[in-house]
Amino acid sequence: MLVIWIAIVAILGAGAATFIKPGTSAISIPGTEAQKTLDRYKELFPGNGSGSARIVFAVPEGKTVTDYKSQIDTLSNEIADVKDVALVVSPFTNEAAISKDKTIAYASVQVNSVGGSVSDDTITAVAEKIEAAKKDGLVIEMGGDLVNHTPGELVGPGEIGGVLIALIVLVITLGSLVAAGMPVIVALVTIAASMAGLFSLSQLIDINSTTPALAVMLGLAVGIDYSLFIINRYKSLLLEGYDNKTAIGRAVSTAGNAVIFAAATVVIALSALSIVQIPFMTTMGLAGAATVAIAAIVAVTLVPALLSFAGNRAFGRKTKQTIIAAQAAGPHHTEHVKHRTFWYRWGRGITRHPVKILIIAVAVIAVIALPIKDLKLGLPVDEFAASSSTQRKAYDLVAKGFGDGANGPLLLVVEGLPATTEADKTAVRTQIMAEYTKQVQAATEQQMALFEQRAAAVKTPAEAAALQQEAAAAQAAGAAQQQAALAQIEAQVEQYAPYYQLTQVANRIAELDDVDQALGALTTDNGTKGVIQVIPDSAPSAQETIDLISYLRDPVHQKELSKADDVSFGVTGSTALQLDINEKLSNALPLYLGVVVGLSLILLIIAFRSILVPLKATAGFLLSVLAMFGALVAVFQWGWFGITDAPGPIISFIPILAIGILFGLAMDYEFFLVSSIHEAHLHTKDAKKAVMRGFSLGSKVVTAAGIIMVSVFAGFISNHDATIQSIGFGLTVGILVDAFIVRMTIVPAVMTLLGNHAWWIPKWLDRILPHISIEGDAKPVAKK
Repeated sequence: MLVIWIAIVAILGAGAATFIKPGTSAISIPGTEAQKTLDRYKELFPGNGSGSARIVFAVPEGKTVTDYKSQIDTLSNEIADVKDVALVVSPFTNEAAISKDKTIAYASVQVNSVGGSVSDDTITAVAEKIEAAKKDGLVIEMGGDLVNHTPGELVGPGEIGGVLIALIVLVITLGSLVAAGMPVIVALVTIAASMAGLFSLSQLIDINSTTPALAVMLGLAVGIDYSLFIINRYKSLLLEGYDNKTAIGRAVSTAGNAVIFAAATVVIALSALSIVQIPFMTTMGLAGAATVAIAAIVAVTLVPALLSFAGNRAFGRKTKQTIIAAQAAGPHHTEHVKHRTFWYRWGRGITRHPVKILIIAVAVIAVIALPIKDLKLGLPVDEFAASSSTQRKAYDLVAKGFGDGANGPLLLVVEGLPATTEADKTAVRTQIMAEYTKQVQAATEQQMALFEQRAAAVKTPAEAAALQQEAAAAQAAGAAQQQAALAQIEAQVEQYAPYYQLTQVANRIAELDDVDQALGALTTDNGTKGVIQVIPDSAPSAQETIDLISYLRDPVHQKELSKADDVSFGVTGSTALQLDINEKLSNALPLYLGVVVGLSLILLIIAFRSILVPLKATAGFLLSVLAMFGALVAVFQWGWFGITDAPGPIISFIPILAIGILFGLAMDYEFFLVSSIHEAHLHTKDAKKAVMRGFSLGSKVVTAAGIIMVSVFAGFISNHDATIQSIGFGLTVGILVDAFIVRMTIVPAVMTLLGNHAWWIPKWLDRILPHISIEGDAKPVAKK
């Protein structure tokens, strides 16, 4: 078995080395209006690049951006030459990109992206050129797609610290370094196999940059926990007098059986993320599910092999001597219930005062969950980046120079406009001619005034003749200039006529509330399709901006703004994308929970042959979820305790992802604790004694498992990626509450109140359910 796993990891590792492709930080939401509009924009104007960014300039006090024109233009040209940069528009080409006080300006950059993200080489090259251009007090910051959002490392000091704490807990629980090292080996094999398998497929699927970290997080946590349960059961069987080989077999058939059931709930919960139909979440869910499945398989196959190698040497001298004595006496059933232990006293206290304990536990969870009322979801945009980051500095400078709305322009892809007509050309020509006539008239009046002044000063016939000749030459030159100007005007008419209908729509949009400006930016040759850039008055995350998007998407309002029935708008931009992903996730959540909870309830009913135990397990999970999100809001949205340096909305996809992970892991503890109570009930047939004995026997290992999982997840809170940091913190709190308040406090209290009714199941249902015991070959025995 050891050779098999070494071979599997080696083969997958070779595949990963051959096919590995870097992960992407892009978030794509197919099927939403914003994404469809963005895809349509790329289709209509492919030469403009699929990513966008800004380079923002700010000058010292007493200076203007004009003083740095040469420096800014040189930088713009250098960046335009960088690989994958499609277009750079200098602020001196687009005067709207220079603030009114001329102290702040920005260059717009269009970049080509692969899989939705810009290559690291391009980002690095641009950053180097910007750093070199920071001279003479010129401040330069950048935001958008030119900022690298990919996590720097999968495992850092925090994660390593979490594993070390887990190892210490394992040593204390299992009593030796040899036994404690086995779960760590299983976790490392799990991570190696799952990561290698994931990257072997990276040419076929787009892997979000967060996915590997999530898989590592889960692999460490469940790999250690699943092995711990099997090894702890093996140790108990040895103390009951079984020989090593039999103890290994029975440990796998009991605790290993529970591990498979527990892993199945996690796999169901994570695989069901595909219901949301968002590709990056599907990949994350399936990668996490595969990691958990691998952890369970490794635990029930590799752990027996490692135990076979170690024999009684897996445990300390004192434990080994006790095992040898027990084996000499022969197999005998014992539950090892020591009444002086903390666990027995805690279980006895709960069974004596279940109602009081239940009320206190629920009240504590309610306090932790209280901030959930202010939960706000969003995407990791520049507005909520760390104040010290370049993207946040760029955001603040743009807001200062151009208003909050300039940081979140909306793109309207307009289709169905009338093709350019002669009437359009005439209208454009009339506008240009009016301006031209105004300029000619002003120039003529100025020249006439000059000639009249000079005529008044004429004193001789020669001077008069010379002045007349000069006037005639000026008239001839004027006629030639007029002909050239008219030709130029016709060229301008041909250039701008396709924008005429688009501009009419833009002008009407500009008159709306919360619109600072609306400009026709791009159009196709015949003018039937185009892009309008709308800059709101309000910030990207403001409700007014959201209301504006809804207004522009309304077909009735589109008809009013276009004055036509066949014209349609598609609205995209960072705020529109965020709005759509929130809506899609909200719509998917009920179906997702229905599938996950429904399938897991079926699994729990089969495992425990009970109706109330699965319902109680699910209700406890909901309490853990409330606590998890209450803590997330307090720390990552309100900024408590300084854990995050960029407080802001909770990332939109974290709730559904964290719910899936927490549900699966919560059911793990339910399986391991309640299966112990269930086994005690089979032996005693006394519900209260079963709770005390089962809790006493199972609580120690569940506590150790909970501390291990909390330590592993807490290690990821120090990660530099906000998404991983949020998930790590949320799961830390969720597991802490679920393991120590829900499972270790509320569960025994409720089981005590339910009594023998906890194991009730309708006879008709009992007959049709398959008989699968998670206690393996455990059988009830007569009470003595």
